[in-house]
Amino acid sequence: MENKLYCGIEGGASVSKLVLLNGTGKILHELEGPSCNYLLLGYEEVQKRLVDMIEKAKEASNLRDHALDGLGLCMSGCEEEEANREFEKNFTRKHPDMLKNCFVASDTEAPLYTACPKGGLVLIAGTGSNSLLINPDGTTGRCGGWGHLLGDEASACWISLKAVKTLFDDEDNLVKSPFDTTKLKEVIFQHFKIVHKFGLLEHCYTNFNKTYFAGLCVKLAEAAIKNNDPLCQYFFYEAGKCLGSMVAALRPKVHKDLLEMEGGLPIICVGSVFKSWQLLKDGFVEGIGNHYDKCTLITVNCSSALGAAYLGARATGFELPLNHRENVSILYKFDLAS
Repeated sequence: MENKLYCGIEGGASVSKLVLLNGTGKILHELEGPSCNYLLLGYEEVQKRLVDMIEKAKEASNLRDHALDGLGLCMSGCEEEEANREFEKNFTRKHPDMLKNCFVASDTEAPLYTACPKGGLVLIAGTGSNSLLINPDGTTGRCGGWGHLLGDEASACWISLKAVKTLFDDEDNLVKSPFDTTKLKEVIFQHFKIVHKFGLLEHCYTNFNKTYFAGLCVKLAEAAIKNNDPLCQYFFYEAGKCLGSMVAALRPKVHKDLLEMEGGLPIICVGSVFKSWQLLKDGFVEGIGNHYDKCTLITVNCSSALGAAYLGARATGFELPLNHRENVSILYKFDLAS
């Protein structure tokens, strides 16, 4: 088993993470690389980035000439089965000396197979947002994941856009803010380094950078916690409500085996927005309503690239021996009866 070599890459919208393991599940190397969303970057650029990351990891492990027995790629934008299968064939054909087998799936699957290989619901709230349900029988359900123009509710980008829009609407006297905007204006102006709100237009249109724009969310969370600003707290309450509503929307598709698990439906929470859980919790409880008797929100305390490696190995018929329970921590237990 030690001679077997497996690799997993979680390709996010902002950064990518790689893990290289042998057949016993021992981690040989980990590294971080650039984003790998082919919808934004194109196939050629993404494949070039993947090759570069894999070669660096193999070289660091003194395994440069050893072909991967299995490669799992869980990447942002990889939502269509047909396109994923084509990506696998193309990548394997182009790099026969690098890998023997390749499996491609959405980046939302990586955290699930890192934490709960029997199934569960992945709830993502990072730069963007998404949710994916995978049942024990293989059936799935989705809610969200449509990007910042069509959705991304509860994401850092959504919270940031909501904050900017609130300021504009309030100062235009179009829709008055439910709370004073003084602190909000200060935070926005400091983040974007502007002296007038017209300076925001460049960041919204000409030079829009989703990652940088979403970075405002961190400053809003600080104002909500450290300054106890009610308006900033309100944005996170609304975000929590959206997350609860996404979980509620998937209830008709949840397999009974998941509902009957100890702690109820396992929900794997992924993304930097969950670092502000204390601000999200009350909104989440309102959003989920009475759709579930109980569920357990958990976070992954290691790289979700492990889940990608698990899928890559499973595609070859091999069950990579990972201790999934060690990979998670409990964030919150929801119980309707309490």
